[in-house]
Amino acid sequence: MRVTNSLIISRSQLRLQQGLQGVERLRDDIATGVRIRKMSDDATSGGEIVRIGSSMRALTQYRRNANAGIARAAAEETVLDRLGSTLTRGLELAVGQSSATANAETRQIVKTEVDQLLRFAADLGNSRFGDEYLFGGNRAAEAPFAVPVPSTGSFSALTVTSGTPPVTTSVDPSGNPTLEIGDKKFVTPTHNGTEVFLDTGALAALRDLSTALGTNDVAGISAAVTALTQSNDRVQALVGTQGARINEMEGAKLALDQMELDLKTFRSDLRDTEIDKAMAELVGKQTLYQAAMGATSRILGLSLANYL
Repeated sequence: MRVTNSLIISRSQLRLQQGLQGVERLRDDIATGVRIRKMSDDATSGGEIVRIGSSMRALTQYRRNANAGIARAAAEETVLDRLGSTLTRGLELAVGQSSATANAETRQIVKTEVDQLLRFAADLGNSRFGDEYLFGGNRAAEAPFAVPVPSTGSFSALTVTSGTPPVTTSVDPSGNPTLEIGDKKFVTPTHNGTEVFLDTGALAALRDLSTALGTNDVAGISAAVTALTQSNDRVQALVGTQGARINEMEGAKLALDQMELDLKTFRSDLRDTEIDKAMAELVGKQTLYQAAMGATSRILGLSLANYL
């Protein structure tokens, strides 16, 4: 193969350009603190960084869900506290009106307050959280309980229509929407209206007390004392459940924070420049580049007279 001057020059220029590019790249790495700015810089590490970014976006959504769940659970806890206070007041009135000192007139007067307590309890069942009803279950866009409270029959304001000819029937609130607060980790932040106001017997106990007071039914008032006590115990059990749920979601948030920190550290190890190492490498490349420039200038300065 014949080696011409033009070939020598082109190859020398190529080596100098490559050396200069290496120097400039290290300078950019040191200036920006980042060694991977595009996928071609390091395809393997770049792919890992993309996956880390996807994982961190998922963590952000999980944290958002956990915060929303904690807020909903705390809102229910507040409602449960108020419901417990309402039942306690109803119990005090029932005990007072079951004694021998009470009569039909006092019971009629107390009935007015109990009716107010019953309406307040139903209003608690229709508590809103943002644009939704907190205890609406799968039908969170609709108020779950009828206000004013009917004197007999269902407490629910929800209905379904089915059959031919169409028949409308009352249904109780149902369903418990869940939130994902981790990879395949779901939590139910709140109970539905049936669990809080119907299964505990809260509304039924207050209505039965109102009816017994209105009819001067001493035995019914005594039965309401027992029912209100049991209902309040069930509500307090739900308070404990909500406390446990809040603790679970708070714990999940801490785990998410630690996972995010680990991912950020891993991403930093992959992407960021080790300044001390890069500085040492830069000095080496600059020395090699200067030596290459000197050698190239000597090679290109040779002529036929040098060989004679």
